[in-house]
Amino acid sequence: MNSIANKNIISLLELQTMIKEKLNSAFPANYQVVADINEIKENSSGHCYLELVQHDENSSIPKAKLSATIWSYTYRMLKPYFESETGTPLSMGMKISVSVQIQYHELYGLSLNIIDIDPSYTVSEIQLQRQRTIAKLTDDGIFDMNRCLQIPTLPLRIAIISSATAAGYRDFINQLYSNDYKYNFRTKLFAALMQGKDAEISIVAAIDEIYKTIDDFDVLVIIRGGGSVSDLACFDNYLLASCIAQIPIPVITGIGHDKDMSVADMVANTMTKTPTAAAEFLIDCVAQQDFYVNEMAEQLTDTVKMQLQNENYRLQNMTAQLKNTVSVKIEQNKYFLKTFFSKQMKPLLMSRFRELNNELHLFQKNIELNNPKQILQRGYSIVTHNGKVVTDAQAVKTDDEIEITLFKGKKTATVK
Repeated sequence: MNSIANKNIISLLELQTMIKEKLNSAFPANYQVVADINEIKENSSGHCYLELVQHDENSSIPKAKLSATIWSYTYRMLKPYFESETGTPLSMGMKISVSVQIQYHELYGLSLNIIDIDPSYTVSEIQLQRQRTIAKLTDDGIFDMNRCLQIPTLPLRIAIISSATAAGYRDFINQLYSNDYKYNFRTKLFAALMQGKDAEISIVAAIDEIYKTIDDFDVLVIIRGGGSVSDLACFDNYLLASCIAQIPIPVITGIGHDKDMSVADMVANTMTKTPTAAAEFLIDCVAQQDFYVNEMAEQLTDTVKMQLQNENYRLQNMTAQLKNTVSVKIEQNKYFLKTFFSKQMKPLLMSRFRELNNELHLFQKNIELNNPKQILQRGYSIVTHNGKVVTDAQAVKTDDEIEITLFKGKKTATVK
């Protein structure tokens, strides 16, 4: 029995060789394969090793996996070609279409040898995924929710989602706090990963933290510097975009990319190109309101001045009319006295003259009481700042110089 059985025994190498020959004869051509990159690694010799995977369409469960290799002499050409066409390097999670040869090695088993890659497929897949995300947000009725929110009149309390060590975050803070108007912004950083496979979950977690103290903030700013398409891929994901769309304060994005607008930009209330531009937008919002208040103050001051001038003109007219009336009556009385004066009429005429004199005195007293100088004489004063009348304590700040006009003279003072 043993001698008969031994005739069917072959070595492992012989079996591997048989498998290799069968595979080579069964799959002689090149094949175009579509898969996701599950792992990717470059070694020191220039070779690129990948693990390709196909997931179930309705879940993230892998349905198939296989190792693949891009040998160094091919990788030197494919790598720059792919990056120039797509704007991004080959990376984990990316869907690719590659031309492969099926290989079987006695030591390393079955694998694929990648000899070419189609960058247009990857670009199309990124755009297709973005369109799917936009369609789902629209179907859910949340695509325009954040864009419908009104940015507060003075957006001074700012929640920030960014990497704490990112240059874009530093640029934003420097621009915001060195504003020419000396506006006093208040910011709080909610640190998050801004790229990579964990970025989406990290940013969503930061948004959840902001929800806990949402009433403490006027706006949310999401910022990061520029990057490749794959670096910014998280900003096209549905979960992140839906969180941005539904948070009940306006979201401003300052993501440094000049090419395509991300879905996060689309659902945000306001999109700016860079972190610095986001800071400038907030400064402009406050400056516009500041300008409006100053404009209204100037209009109010001009109106008060005009009313005072009109009132002064009216008083002058009243005084002139009164003097004319009194003069006419005096002349009439003089004529009457000259014509009809007699001993019997003298007491009555003198009484009438005193009445007229009292009337004149009362009119003059009324004029004096309505004279602005009389108001100042009673202890009141006029306060001006930079030539403008101050009617509200909020219109001046600490250490501002003001001018006080008194009944006699003027004084300057410093606000404390």
